[in-house]
Amino acid sequence: MNMNKKSHHKANLLSELLPHRMLTGWSWHSIALNSEEKILNSRNLNVKAIFIRTRIFSVCFAAVWSTFCGTAFANGEGQTSITVEPSMMHLRNSEPREWASFPKQADAQQLILQFDYRRKSTAGTLTLTQSDVKESWTVTLNSKRLGQLVRDENELQTDFLIPNGTLKQVNNTLSITCRNNSLADDIRVGHIHIHSADPSTIRSGATLQIEILNQDHIPIPGRITITNRQGTLLPIGTKSGNGLAIREGVVYTANGRADLAVAPGEYKITAGRGLEYSAPSRLLRISAGQTAKRTLILERQVATDNWIACDTHVHTVTYSGHGDCTIEERMATLAGEGIEFPIATDHNKQIDYRPAVEKVGVTNFFTPVIGNEVTTKHGHFNAFPALSDGRIPNHNELDWGKLFTDIYSTPNIRVAILNHARDLHSNFRPFSPRHHLSLTGDNLDDWQQNFNAMELINSGAVQTDPMELFTDWCGLINHGLHVTPVGCSDSHDVSRYIVGQGRTYIQADDHAPGAINTETALDSFLKGRVIVSYGLLVQLQAKSSTNLANSIGPGETLSLTASSDSTKPTMLEISAKVMAPHWSRPRKLQLFVNGMPKFTADLNPKTGPEQPFAASIAWKIPIEELPHDAWLTAVAIGDGIESPHWPTAKPYQPDSAVFESKTFSCTGPIWLDADGDGKYRSAREYAMELLSQTPIDTKTGKPDLKALANSLTTHDQAVVNQSFALLLKLGIEPSQFIAAGIGKRGRDFASQWRQATRARVEQQE
Repeated sequence: MNMNKKSHHKANLLSELLPHRMLTGWSWHSIALNSEEKILNSRNLNVKAIFIRTRIFSVCFAAVWSTFCGTAFANGEGQTSITVEPSMMHLRNSEPREWASFPKQADAQQLILQFDYRRKSTAGTLTLTQSDVKESWTVTLNSKRLGQLVRDENELQTDFLIPNGTLKQVNNTLSITCRNNSLADDIRVGHIHIHSADPSTIRSGATLQIEILNQDHIPIPGRITITNRQGTLLPIGTKSGNGLAIREGVVYTANGRADLAVAPGEYKITAGRGLEYSAPSRLLRISAGQTAKRTLILERQVATDNWIACDTHVHTVTYSGHGDCTIEERMATLAGEGIEFPIATDHNKQIDYRPAVEKVGVTNFFTPVIGNEVTTKHGHFNAFPALSDGRIPNHNELDWGKLFTDIYSTPNIRVAILNHARDLHSNFRPFSPRHHLSLTGDNLDDWQQNFNAMELINSGAVQTDPMELFTDWCGLINHGLHVTPVGCSDSHDVSRYIVGQGRTYIQADDHAPGAINTETALDSFLKGRVIVSYGLLVQLQAKSSTNLANSIGPGETLSLTASSDSTKPTMLEISAKVMAPHWSRPRKLQLFVNGMPKFTADLNPKTGPEQPFAASIAWKIPIEELPHDAWLTAVAIGDGIESPHWPTAKPYQPDSAVFESKTFSCTGPIWLDADGDGKYRSAREYAMELLSQTPIDTKTGKPDLKALANSLTTHDQAVVNQSFALLLKLGIEPSQFIAAGIGKRGRDFASQWRQATRARVEQQE
């Protein structure tokens, strides 16, 4: 390039200003700088970009770019493309920083790009790449609203139609701004291109024909994920319908087949069907006008014989009014994720999926159940089974006692699940310290806790700490409540939050998924014969050394009797097994006794290529170490899933900017009758018995705290915690009991009570 000395000096100045934006190999026609704005002209395009950050302006450039975000993009005859912004920008609409994984300082609060377009103005396409979008961000071109960024945390490419006459030859302004008063949202957006053809044209230059088969080479419903090499989800020209549910880079097929219109280029195709299956992938390059055919075979990698895959929390935009998944699309997603027992839980409605099941042709793959997310201002509760034309529970009722009476008197309903107990809705959080003591399961408002199940994992609203709701559940069990643990998805979407990602396995006959006996399955569910699953699966069995043939699982009671041979102490023998597909990585297994960790085993997730994970651990506990009845559960924790074919989400309502995604599984309780009276008694019952036997202090007229502390030396921490809760009801503060001799065993309860007291005084949810 021939440049005079002055132009060369200005080019050097610009490269110093923008070293991180300069791409090598570009040839510049001319450069002009002035004191108010910096404008960079390329041979074919005049562009100026302004990234607004509280009135501080920086500069970027754009030019014709032949590489389309990692996918070679071939324009059709007469089509042209320009690049408006080649980089990814970090935007933050407001403080504080949403996630610690983002830099402390964002590039800008909003994005404004100014550019010239010296071409004939026709209908066109604006394509961009985005990630971590949670709030509502609007894309505007020359004051004309093109649409909104996709509300999805995954990195994806998306298209916006540019109506005819919108583009001008000079001084075009593109803006991406967040809705006012939104919560802080850290996003990345960039790789912005404008094409001279509309989206349907540029996404129909080639055809992909994908078939998903099981190991018997029979077509099976599944999910197809379409990305570039870097894992960015890519747009698809085909629309939902005919058994397909389609979003950017995601296709659910109800029959295992999909014919898809796409842009020419390079793609990575991954098939899957939820937790139980492998996720094979293929790389391919497809040219304009070409049809590429690929068959992917799914291997069953996690054995779940006689366990039904259930999602107790499923929505549609058709009936809930928010999210994006229609009822027809929902049928394809349920079949595609291998959910065999979905509960329809649209808000305050009772919807029968069966007509849609028949329409989409998935009757053999699952048995739908009519339910209702009873959405009140004092909590959300999934109630089922219900009648589509039956009475609906009163969602305006605020008193829990009256509400549960109404729910259980609704025809057919047997189950009431407490949903997302740590989330804030209508300025109410059911398990906030203001209302609830986690250690002991006490409701501080003295409300009746008549729900018989509780969400421990909601994959659409995960907690910052994956063990928080599990700990809450342990408190309820120790309180004496029989509450079934639940995993669910709360999915309202086709792909943002994956239906069935959080799920509950119910022990029941699963040989015919389309003809499950609902009442038998619910009997098992209510007995706690379940496994909560979120990316992995843990199983638990227990038996006594005096009766090795009688091995029991979750929801059952094991009576322990001493051996007649004094030289052979009776042992509680426990075995746990952790399973996961090749794309999931379990890390830790724990056994809990009465809600307290007893054993921990580190897991080595290394397996051969495409090989599933399976590990078994055995423990023994002498029955002498069990001073009273107790209950067992196992918990497995693993790494979060980053693969775009099944990514685990960030928290919906985070407690912290620091988050590390985890997978999770736990079992329903195994009840231990350790005292041989033929039944299980809870920690609360033992605490009540001890308190009733404690002498009264003649000076205070209240229980003798020293005597009670002495009695508790032969009881575990769960009974100690319940004793503290009972003493509170008698007006005895934790500090008094600690001083009387219970000591360090009261620290956790005292800390939680201080937190509750502060929350109630300050009325904090």
